[in-house]
Amino acid sequence: MIENNNKKEKLPKFLYSLKLRSAIIAFVFFLLLSTEYAYQFLDMIFNNSLVLLNEKKEPSFLGKIIMGLILAIIIFIF
Repeated sequence: MIENNNKKEKLPKFLYSLKLRSAIIAFVFFLLLSTEYAYQFLDMIFNNSLVLLNEKKEPSFLGKIIMGLILAIIIFIF
């Protein structure tokens, strides 16, 4: 005889505290990693093999992509 369970499985409720925590971490890391010094440090890491800053010391498109990937990895870890 097949027994039919009419009980619904309880799904975990979405925790807004985790979403808020991720947003605050993203905000802080964005502030830290969007400075000119962060891009200069990143430029030093790549030993000027990639053009990450232009003549006006503004980040290039590639520099923004690399910094965005770093930010995404940090947010994923935390």
